[in-house]
Formats: sequence, structure tokens, C-alpha cells
Amino acid sequence: MAGYLDILRPQVLTQVVRQVVASADPILNHMGFQPGGSNERFFGHGREGLYHIYDDTRRVAKGRAPGTPAGRSSKEPMKAVPFVYPRMHDSISLLAEFFHNLGRIDNPVQRDEAGKDMIMRQSATLMRKAANWRIAMTVGMLRDELYVHEEGDDWFMNYTSANALKQIPFQVPSGNKGQLSMTLRDGTTSVHGASIIDVPWTSSGADIPTHFDKINQARSAVGVGPVKHVHMNSTTFRPLTYNDFLAATQGIANPPFTQYQREVGQRPDGSPLHEYVAQFLALPGVTFHISDEGLDLWDAGTDAYTFTKHWPNGMAVMTGEPTPERYTIYQGSEPIAEYDGGPESVRVGLSSWTKKTSNPTATEVYILDNALTVPHDPYDIQVGTVSGF
Repeated sequence: MAGYLDILRPQVLTQVVRQVVASADPILNHMGFQPGGSNERFFGHGREGLYHIYDDTRRVAKGRAPGTPAGRSSKEPMKAVPFVYPRMHDSISLLAEFFHNLGRIDNPVQRDEAGKDMIMRQSATLMRKAANWRIAMTVGMLRDELYVHEEGDDWFMNYTSANALKQIPFQVPSGNKGQLSMTLRDGTTSVHGASIIDVPWTSSGADIPTHFDKINQARSAVGVGPVKHVHMNSTTFRPLTYNDFLAATQGIANPPFTQYQREVGQRPDGSPLHEYVAQFLALPGVTFHISDEGLDLWDAGTDAYTFTKHWPNGMAVMTGEPTPERYTIYQGSEPIAEYDGGPESVRVGLSSWTKKTSNPTATEVYILDNALTVPHDPYDIQVGTVSGF
């Protein structure tokens, strides 16, 4: 059994946890929010932090007459957003008595494998919960619907405001939600002055290419560039495959896709990723990510866990490229002693460790994560209601 127990050594355990988190869901890798990902940053924060939202500009620099000194522009305003890092801290106890009894089975081979399998399963479940924590924050950020619910010392995240302790705000403008009136940076509505999505995408006659043209025009007006990625579930996506306007560009007799395939990769349990990617000839440069994945989130109303899809029916979340300048997962830190009387060290972001305990004898496995997903330009996010209105 020693070979499998090696994963419980501190250095190896942390490496395994990070691998599980990185392969848990395509959305983490897409956003660069997996441990060690391209958009993960540590700025020396402890429990509290501050980030800035900086508005881009479309203004032209001042011209000056020959021989005159340089003109002087006023500083561009920045919005400071203070925050407290959400904290995940969980553990399991692997009781020595339990594994000792497994070792009493008569067949040594079967005995050994049973113990190894149980250790791996219990540890993998805890690691998967660590991954789900970051997935919930990522999806909640993109939906601008991340709420914290309190029950004793436990804090649960979900996407429902009912009975919530607080909302973690991501500053997405109200006009960038629903049928998309698309708010400009001065707080007014977009150049179109009304809901862009005026016909549900479930209708074959919905002019989806024109909807994207108008969304991109409004995005251009606030300086975030065109839509590059759209996240939705399969129920929302399916009507697009027989939409008249998407099909017309390619010809009715031909498929409207330039790409439609399942995402390559595996979950931590070895099963294939349940996500498809698609591109339409009528919408060049736009990638659709179709996923029916979700999480079991705590529902305070029912006092139980409920499966919740990342993207509900009728929702299409649109963004540009998830570059580090636009999206970052900030890492917080806190001091930890791995065992009573042990040395204190500061743990940054996602971390894990084990300790031996007595009375009863057990190995305890701990995971810890202090992190917050941050959209530095929330105007890049559109949470569109494309059907069901």
C-alpha cells in the first residue's frame, strides 16, 4: 500500500491536487484559472485585497501649435474595488483502524488493492471539491451571479440570491445582461438604444448575425473589441443549427459550421470532457463552447445539494479573449501550521498537506484555497438572455 500512500506526502499531494484541478473542467483552462495557469497572480495580499477597473479611451491626443508647450490631459479615472478573499478549507480523516481491517482479508492481493483504491478514491474526492470551488467562482463571475450563503461556520457558494449572506460583485453593467441594451461607459445605453436580442434564438427567423453585429458595435464603442467566445448549454445551442440566417451564408443545402466537434481531453476520472466547440461561417472568429456540465451547489431553501448547470437554458455568456490583462484569478495567503507545535508558514492560493493524529490514529488530509476571480474590464462580459423571454 506504500506506493499509493506516497500521494499523501506533502509535496506529492499538492502536485496531485493541482493536476486534478487543472483537468477538472474546460472552463478553468479556458480562463487560465487552474493552479499555475496563465492568468493566476499573487500580489502579496493576505486576507484582503484591492483591484482596479481601468476604462479605456477613444479620445484623440491634443494637437498643439508649433512652438507651444505640450498640452496637459487629465488623468483617466480608475475604479478601486476592495474585496475580501473567499476562503475554502476542507479535510478528510483516513482512519488507521479502517485500513488495518482491510489488511485482514485473507487474499493478500485483493486486500492490498482494496486499501489502495479506497485511499485514492477518498483523496480524489477531496481534490475534486477543491477544483469545484474554483469552477463555481469562475462560472459565478461570468454570470455575475456569485452569492455566499452562511450556515454556522460553513459558507456555501451558489448562483441564487435568495437568503444569501452577500453577493460577490463583479461590476458587470446592467445593460450587459438580459436582452442586452449594452451600457456605455458613461452609464447611458448603447448606440442602438434598445434591446439588441429582440427575437429569441429559438426562432429560425432570428437574425443572429445582425445581433452579433450590434453587440460588437456596442463593444467597439467601449473599447473591448469583438466577441470571441460564447458559452451556453446544448439546449440553447441546438436551435442555432437550423437558424435561417446562419445557414444562408453557407447555402441551405450545406451545414452552417466551419467547426463542430467534441473538446479533446479527460476528466480526473478518465472519462471524456463533456464539452463541444463550434464555429459558424456567418460569425467569423466566434467560438461557441457548448457544455452541459454543472456542480452540486448548496441550496439553503431545500437544505440540500442541487445539481446546477453552468449555463442555464436561454443564457449565452459572451466575452473577448481571456487575457491576463482582462481576467485574473488573484491568490490570497494565510499562515498555516501543519501540526500542533509545528512551524508556521504562509500558504499562497491553493495548498494541501497531511498530518498524523492519535486517539484515534488517523491520517488527515487538508486542502486550502484563498482566491478570487477578477474581471478587470467587466464591459467585456455580456450575459445574454437569448430565449425564454
